[in-house]
Amino acid sequence: MASKARNIREQRDREKAATAQDSGSAGDGRDTKKRAARASSNVFSMFNQNQIQEFKEAFTMIDQNRDGFIDVEDLKDIYSSLGRTPDPKQLDEMVKEAPGSLNFTSFLTLFGEKLHGTDPESTILSAFQMFDADNAGELPEEYVKDLLMNMGDNFTPDEIKQTWKEAPISGGIVDYKKFTKIIKGSDTDNV
Repeated sequence: MASKARNIREQRDREKAATAQDSGSAGDGRDTKKRAARASSNVFSMFNQNQIQEFKEAFTMIDQNRDGFIDVEDLKDIYSSLGRTPDPKQLDEMVKEAPGSLNFTSFLTLFGEKLHGTDPESTILSAFQMFDADNAGELPEEYVKDLLMNMGDNFTPDEIKQTWKEAPISGGIVDYKKFTKIIKGSDTDNV
């Protein structure tokens, strides 16, 4: 356990150093390095150790040439390994989402922004509860699907299909408390 924690700390330190080195070219670099180190330490605090390890595994899978950075060629290779031919424009757009080179810290930051860019868990839960007259924590699947397709930012049928892959649905009932935790990347064991 202690060696695992030490390995994670060492990895975090290496990522901080890499980020500071990547962004330390302006002026003498001290302000930029401090800012990069501060940003990386903040992003690591957004996730627990298990989540960071899962992101690291995903990053390593995508980084096909093992150079520590994800680029268009890596994305092309991962798509090919899945039997898909990616659109070059789409790959360029994916890489451009990162403000600079896409190392692990940048990768983690992108996911942190995407995952934490949603409403707070309590807000999402309250939204579901508005439609749950019995306050049972569950709603009929077809009702939730109708809400998602016809209220607010309307979901397309493809978005519904993708969402349903992750949704905790059993017997035509959505467990929205667990679903909210999945959306936010929280621990679903204690629901």
